[in-house]
Amino acid sequence: GVYDGISLRIAQKVGFDAHYMTGYGTVASHLGLPDAGLAGYGEMVDRVRTLSRISTAPLICDGDTGYGGLLNVAHTVEGYEAAGAAAIQLEDQEIAGD
Repeated sequence: GVYDGISLRIAQKVGFDAHYMTGYGTVASHLGLPDAGLAGYGEMVDRVRTLSRISTAPLICDGDTGYGGLLNVAHTVEGYEAAGAAAIQLEDQEIAGD
């Protein structure tokens, strides 16, 4: 998976048909900490926006659990889509990182 601009450019050089923005890698490279629910929707959608601007292939993004209830999930999907995600992967658990 890709987690920052450099990892995305490496994936592009290799020639992958799509790129996957990993939640753990993105949080770890951004905050220097494991993905334990510390990064919120705003930080992650900013990363989606940044990486989608660089990517020449479809970007599949980790949307965690959608950052809350049903309304939050809808907001997350719409926000990731507007930021350039080609697809979003959501986890079906109540607490992120379980």
